[in-house]
Amino acid sequence: MRTENQNTWQLRSKLWLEVNGHPVIGEGRMAMLEAIDRHGSIKQASLETGIAYRKMRGAIREMESILGRSMVMAFRGGKDQGGANLTAEAHELMAFYTKLADSLQKEMDTRFQEFFG
Repeated sequence: MRTENQNTWQLRSKLWLEVNGHPVIGEGRMAMLEAIDRHGSIKQASLETGIAYRKMRGAIREMESILGRSMVMAFRGGKDQGGANLTAEAHELMAFYTKLADSLQKEMDTRFQEFFG
């Protein structure tokens, strides 16, 4: 669809997955998990994403509770000895979400062009 002043229209959407009405993963939690994976640290992931450490820990616990499996294995330690690693299940969830989101985005782009291209 074009307007008189030739503004360009774009389609935007948000995708998240829920279990029994409880959100499990979306863009925010995906960014959180990716940052934990990159840094090997919940604290560093918190600093990078701007998500408060406490909120991030709560989101992890909520995901784990809903899914009934661990997503992040955190370990304590002194200076430079603590850290966090994503579980295989977390990597599987991230891969599924990414594949689904990419597929839906391509379909939406195609449909959008059909209607407004």
